[in-house]
Amino acid sequence: MKRLILSAVIAFGIHPSLSIAQTISECNDRQRLTEMAMEVRDRLARGDSEDSLLMWAGNIEGPGLQSAAYKAIEAYTFPYQKPGSVSQVVTVMHYMCSKTYRP
Repeated sequence: MKRLILSAVIAFGIHPSLSIAQTISECNDRQRLTEMAMEVRDRLARGDSEDSLLMWAGNIEGPGLQSAAYKAIEAYTFPYQKPGSVSQVVTVMHYMCSKTYRP
């Protein structure tokens, strides 16, 4: 019985840490973040509404990537200061994505 309880504690104790490490790795995929930032920029240039972009971001799986997408939308739609480059937006997106998993 003790072994069963110990096994359960170990399984549940290790599993969340593995899943967090796996989800943080999606934040390190700079290519994916760059593609997301460019998609936001290009869709706005084509005349897509902010609401349609917010719906697009809401459909992204993974809370980290979703928060990164929202940050990209904010960066490109903020009326007073446009971002200097895609890499600046990606840097902020990476920070927001990582922060989602490490509060």
